[in-house]
Amino acid sequence: MKKILLTQTIKIKDLGKVITGTTPPTANQDYFGGKYLFIKPSDISEDQRYVFKTEMTLSDEGYKYQKIKALPKNSICVVCIGTIGKKMCLTSQICFTNQQLNSIAVDISQYDPIYTYYLVRTYLPTLKQLNAGSSSGRENVNKSSFENIELEVHELPTQRKIASILSVYDDLIENNTRRIKILEEMAQMLYREWFVNFRFPDHENVKMVESELGLIPEGWKIKKLGDIASINSLSLKATNAPDEINYIDISSVSTGQIDKVETIDFANAPSRARRIVKHGDIIWATVRPNRKSYSLILNPSDNLIVSTGFAVITARKAPYTYLYKALTTDSFVDYLTNNATGSAYPAVNSSDFKNADIVIPDKFLLDKYHNIVVEMLQQKQNLQNKNINLRKTRDLLLPKLISGEIDVENLDIETLEIAA
Repeated sequence: MKKILLTQTIKIKDLGKVITGTTPPTANQDYFGGKYLFIKPSDISEDQRYVFKTEMTLSDEGYKYQKIKALPKNSICVVCIGTIGKKMCLTSQICFTNQQLNSIAVDISQYDPIYTYYLVRTYLPTLKQLNAGSSSGRENVNKSSFENIELEVHELPTQRKIASILSVYDDLIENNTRRIKILEEMAQMLYREWFVNFRFPDHENVKMVESELGLIPEGWKIKKLGDIASINSLSLKATNAPDEINYIDISSVSTGQIDKVETIDFANAPSRARRIVKHGDIIWATVRPNRKSYSLILNPSDNLIVSTGFAVITARKAPYTYLYKALTTDSFVDYLTNNATGSAYPAVNSSDFKNADIVIPDKFLLDKYHNIVVEMLQQKQNLQNKNINLRKTRDLLLPKLISGEIDVENLDIETLEIAA
C-alpha cells in the first residue's frame, strides 16, 4: 500500500490558541456551582474522548472571572502536570480547566478538531521527554514546551476522512459504555431496593430485628467477609506458568470495568503478575481504594492473571452477583478508605477485606436476586469485551492513519464538517 506524504510540519501552537487553565479563587464560592464544566485530571479517563461531567463546575460569575480561559466545544485538553503522557480529552461544551492542563482551541478553518485530537494523542509519549519536573517532584511540561511540539499534519479533506474512520470505533465504544452504565444501574437499583431499603418481595410480612449494623429483616445475618468468601486464594508460580498470559494491571481497571487486557509472554511479565482469577471473582485495587478501581470477572480465559495490587475475592457462601454489589457500595468504599494506611499511597490489605461486615439475606432472596441480575451482568461483560476489541483495533489503525502508512486519499468516506 502506498504511503502518502504528510503535507507540512507545524507546531502545536499553529493548530489554534493554546490556553493554560487556572482555578478561580476558592474563597469566592459565587464562582462555583453552575453550568460550566471545570475539568481536572481526575475528571478524565485515559480512554475517553469527551468529558461530559466534572466534579466541579463554574457559575456565570465564574465564567465572567475566567472568560479569557474559556474553551469552546471540541477543544483539546492535555494533562501536563502530574502524570503526563496519558490523559487528554475533547470538550463537550464551553469548558474551563485547572492549571494542570494545557488546551488547544482549534482553528477549525484549517484543522478538524476530531482529527487534531487523534493527532495529538499519537504525540502524547513526547510529553515524557519534555518533563522539566517541579519542586514537588511531579512531572511538568510548561506551556512553552507544549506549544512548540512539532507535528506533521494532513490537508483538511484528509483530516476529516481520518477523523471519520477513527470516530466509528470511538462512537461504538461510547455507545456500548452508555449501555454498560444502564445495565450496571439496573442491577444497583434492585440491590438498593431489596437490600438497603428492605423493600424486597413480601417485605411487609417480615419483622425487623436489631443487629450490630442496625435494624435488619429477621432471618438475615451479619457475617465477616472472610467467613463467606476467600481472599487471594490462587497464585501463579513460575514452575506452572503458561508461556503466555493475559494480564490485567491496576491501571487497566476503572470503576466497574476492565478497560484493557494485555497479552504478554510470562517470561517478560512483571513480578506482580501473579493473581489467578476465576469466573465470578471480584477484583479490588488495594491502593487508593477511594478511586474505586474494581471489577467483576466473568468467563475469563484460562491464562488470565491480575496484578498482586488487587485483592481477589471469591464468593463461597453467597452468590457472586450479590457479593459484587455489596462490595461496591459507597459504604464499603468508605470502609476501605478509612482503613487504608500510608500517606503517599494509602492502601488496604487482605485482613481489611476479611474483617469487613457483610449483611447476608436469606437464601431464597439471594437466589432470586442472582437469577434476575446474572443476565444483566453477563450482557455488561459482553459489551466490555467488545470495547476491549474495538480499542485494540482503533489503536492499531491510529498510528498508521496519522503517519500516512494507510492511504485514505481515494476512499469515498462521508465526512462531517465541524461548525463554528
